[in-house]
Amino acid sequence: MNSTDNTSFNIRVSSTDEVFEVPENRTILHVLYENGYEVPLDCSNGRCGTCRTRYLSGEIDHRDTVLEDSERSEFLTVCVSRATGGEIVLDLEPPVDSAQPITRPIAVVNAPVCVACLNCVRFCTFGAAKIDSGLVGVGGIQGAAIVDKDLCTGCGLCAAACPTGAIEMNINTHDVVIDAIDQFRFEQASQKNQLSENPNALVIFTCPQSRQTTQEVCTDNSHTQKTDAATHVVEVPCSGRVDTLQLMHAFEKGADGVMVVGCQPGSCYFNTGNLHVKQRVDRVSKWLDKCGLHHDRVMMTHITPGDHKELADAIDSLNQKTQALGSTPLHQVATERK
Repeated sequence: MNSTDNTSFNIRVSSTDEVFEVPENRTILHVLYENGYEVPLDCSNGRCGTCRTRYLSGEIDHRDTVLEDSERSEFLTVCVSRATGGEIVLDLEPPVDSAQPITRPIAVVNAPVCVACLNCVRFCTFGAAKIDSGLVGVGGIQGAAIVDKDLCTGCGLCAAACPTGAIEMNINTHDVVIDAIDQFRFEQASQKNQLSENPNALVIFTCPQSRQTTQEVCTDNSHTQKTDAATHVVEVPCSGRVDTLQLMHAFEKGADGVMVVGCQPGSCYFNTGNLHVKQRVDRVSKWLDKCGLHHDRVMMTHITPGDHKELADAIDSLNQKTQALGSTPLHQVATERK
């Protein structure tokens, strides 16, 4: 959002008659959240439509790419839409308990650990990350990163790219992802019969847009396209949230193969998250060769949500390659621990 192109305006909530100003550098979404009104969100950039909200009156500057023309006379996306004049009246329920403020996903910087490497600035496609010369970073260096909470979409790309761990998410933290991977070992135990027939075990990271397709392919759910590999699905807010440590941790927990499932190039709700993680997957692929595990054990696949065959074919391809390579020594250790 370029605030120089914006003007301030007011919003009115029909259920409470409360009126709030939306400054030129804020969004309707941020103002609603600050005042306790709960609106679902996902991408925060007008591409997913999750925050679609009904409005009763107002002249709307629609800046999303998801609403149909027929919908725009009734709905707006509060993450990017603005008023062209006057006041917008929103059809919303009363706010949640004000004593329990809504927590939305944002990145948080621990300045004393920051080395001001600019990775976060380069990776953030929303302009939320900047270097503040007034802050003191690691070792007393002048300058450390800050994240503008109003611009942050909570995708986690900056956290995945930070080399020192100075940036962490308030939700979907690194430890949360690691804990989700750690469940793999226990899932192996519950899949003992399956593993005895098919000793191959795969960990699959998936973004929200591919989540349902991935879950349906990896379970029965009456879908004809189903992989016969023993799979463990780890959900992340964007495929770009997956970092090299998380990929390697999956192998440490006994995975024979690891896949990251993301949107098609050009279709990522966070712009370039799916492209950045592909670079990390390629890097880990080279590491696997150097440690004797073989590069074919990790892969990135871009799918169209709902295309079960496309994903099932990709998983089966990884499954066949890793079966040919055999179980990793780490898988054997994990199996012995069951």
